[in-house]
Amino acid sequence: MNRDPDERAQPEEGPAPDEFDAIVAEWRREGEVPEWPGGPEPAGALFEPRPAPPPDPARDDEHFVPPEPPPLPRLGPPALVGLVLLGVGLVLIIAPDWIGVPSPYGLPLGLLGLAAGLGWLVLRLWPDPPDKAKDDGDNGAVV
Repeated sequence: MNRDPDERAQPEEGPAPDEFDAIVAEWRREGEVPEWPGGPEPAGALFEPRPAPPPDPARDDEHFVPPEPPPLPRLGPPALVGLVLLGVGLVLIIAPDWIGVPSPYGLPLGLLGLAAGLGWLVLRLWPDPPDKAKDDGDNGAVV
């Protein structure tokens, strides 16, 4: 089991340069090797950078200026009620003593407040039912 360090297998570093040439020569003997159009080119000729186009003086003055963003919408009373319920629920969960609620009742009441606030805000997103009194019989193109 114990081996001398010199007897251990050393990792290979890849084929030696003469081995590589032999592999390439064998590959060329097996079949036709494609050539670059126009014959072999030196490696430097393939990657010459193109010269930059001259600057256009007329385009220097043109740049995009984004328009001012629209103002944020104001919160209405129903949204404020939902946010207050969420805030009270968080306070009841984190520190119920701030409001004067005993600690054992803080978690259930806080979870109830969070659920009520989320429910209030989500139900506000529900579309209003169509008003039957305003129905003039013309629904447009109904698919």
